[in-house]
Amino acid sequence: MNPILISILAYLGATLLVSRLAARRDSAGQEFSRRHFLGGQFMGGGILALSLVATYTSASSYIGGPGAAYKFGLGWVLLAVIQVPVALLTLGVLGPRLWTLARESGAVTILDILRDRYQNRWLLWLSGASLVAGFLGMIVVQFTSGARLLSVVAQIPYATSLLLFVSTVVIYTLWGGFKAVSYTDAIQGLVMLVGMFALLIGVVGQGGGLANLTGQMSQIDPGLIAPHGPDGFISWPFLFSFWVLVCFGTIGLPHTVIRVMAAKDGRAIARAMVLGTLVTALVTLMPHLAGALGRPLVPELASPDEIIPTLMVELFSPWMAGLMLAAPVAAVMSSVDSMLLQTTSTLVRDLAMQGRSFSQTQMKWLTRVTTLVVALACTLMAMDPPQMIIWLNMAAFGALQVVFLWPLVLGLFWSRARGEAALAAMVVGLVTYLPLTFLKIKLLTLHAIVPALLASLLAFVLVQGVVQRR
Repeated sequence: MNPILISILAYLGATLLVSRLAARRDSAGQEFSRRHFLGGQFMGGGILALSLVATYTSASSYIGGPGAAYKFGLGWVLLAVIQVPVALLTLGVLGPRLWTLARESGAVTILDILRDRYQNRWLLWLSGASLVAGFLGMIVVQFTSGARLLSVVAQIPYATSLLLFVSTVVIYTLWGGFKAVSYTDAIQGLVMLVGMFALLIGVVGQGGGLANLTGQMSQIDPGLIAPHGPDGFISWPFLFSFWVLVCFGTIGLPHTVIRVMAAKDGRAIARAMVLGTLVTALVTLMPHLAGALGRPLVPELASPDEIIPTLMVELFSPWMAGLMLAAPVAAVMSSVDSMLLQTTSTLVRDLAMQGRSFSQTQMKWLTRVTTLVVALACTLMAMDPPQMIIWLNMAAFGALQVVFLWPLVLGLFWSRARGEAALAAMVVGLVTYLPLTFLKIKLLTLHAIVPALLASLLAFVLVQGVVQRR
């Protein structure tokens, strides 16, 4: 059998083992929905940091991002490290207040927080529908990315690799719920660090050192070592838009915010801010730098997105390459499991359970069936993904930000904030963002996320002023 495939199968098997052990440690005394969807407030600083970073890091960080660095050079590496403060912002801005509110109210999901804070039914339905729609699109992208990666490097049919990847994620998500997902995400974060460190060392060693590699890049195109890339592609408006989309706006991403609610205490949050920032810096810098420096080593590629798996296969033995390829596989898995779990929690706990009473047994079966249905639907779409799937992914990424960012932040820090204002911010944000995105309209050369968040904030403030005057 292919050594690469054996190594990857061993990694997937280890992931299932960890999830099973985590499931056994779960507290049987807790309510099922709280145990399965949040796991209680159990995360120490280390697990919180690794889990948060691993969840945020997806296929784009190991496939698309390094591919862009391969094409545009060191300027794209500088652009990528803009997202380093993600953990610092998410934990520092929302951390203490969100954790306290979750503990006092017993909230399990993001919609629980919004329900307790605003008491607005329409807001809950819009945010729930947005979360499900956004995550479905992003899950399809992650399924597709993971399956393509396994298919190419392990030389197995795409359909087989898709079923292998999906079944692993679904099994350990069903087995242990949020706690299993968090522990496996933490381990996957470590796998990313080790794999990318080994790859970067291998690239630098193979290329004769940094100076030699950058010299060769300059000979190919001087723009590859310029801060703004070839032909000044990375402009200042582009830099600002990218920072808003992949750094500042991530404060409002539900699948990263939910981790804050599961922190053990304030000390864990403080430790995770420091460790999470360090880990984010490493897992962002190393793959992007390897992609850029790989240009002289692999000057011809059918697609820039192939640079990381190509470097792994060409620089290392099949057994070692298989182990290292666990890093991008881990990046995909650590994102998709959280999205799958939150999609299920929204459909079951936040929408289906409203006004209804279910026994613990009924909750378990409803949760399992819903998880399987969501996974099956996304798998069928991933079998033949649409050509514009990457744009749908980015659209979903930004749409979740315009829906959740201001209602979460202002709801936590503005005591008088009302549900009408939060709902207006969601509606105006979506109405601004989606047309600008799909029609590819750039106001002042800025990405759609910038005017959409500004319009959303303005709508929140204006409607809040009107409501307060009543």
